[in-house]
Amino acid sequence: MKNFLPLSLFILLPILSFGKSMGTHEHGALKLEIAAEEKSIDIDLDGPSEAFIGFEYLPSSAKEKETFTKAQDLWTNDLLTKLFVLDSSLNCKIVSSSFKQIIENDNHKAHNKHKKNSGVHSEIEAQAKITCEKVIKDQSIAIALKKHYPLMKKILIDLLGSKPRTLNSTLPIENLKL
Repeated sequence: MKNFLPLSLFILLPILSFGKSMGTHEHGALKLEIAAEEKSIDIDLDGPSEAFIGFEYLPSSAKEKETFTKAQDLWTNDLLTKLFVLDSSLNCKIVSSSFKQIIENDNHKAHNKHKKNSGVHSEIEAQAKITCEKVIKDQSIAIALKKHYPLMKKILIDLLGSKPRTLNSTLPIENLKL
């Protein structure tokens, strides 16, 4: 009987959260999680689309589509040369990466899809897995997200590894030890 409450919460939590929207978010504020272990790094970055591309609706014009593609290409192609810079002697490679815009579930989506300021919220979910030839413990990483995505105002960084820590970054480039 004493296990009933934790078990019931485990079962009910997904049901209670089903159908919830993204809710409110702070424009320009992002959450970055970096997990570093042995020779691998997992990166997870989430935040309002506006911080990456300047708008939150689905891109429709040629210019908006180009803006999204440039932001996506920066993440997928230049991750290790511009956004997360590690010592080149580690010989790190991107194993996988993704950069997706997630539009809030909106019952009025069809009606609002062409309205630029229709109250639509969206997030960018970006992930990457990196492997290196050498152990990365105590190595430095330069995080230059704000330099290349200038609408980012602050980043909450959770660094998991040999020295776990959390910090708020407002700098264009943040240098950390893994």
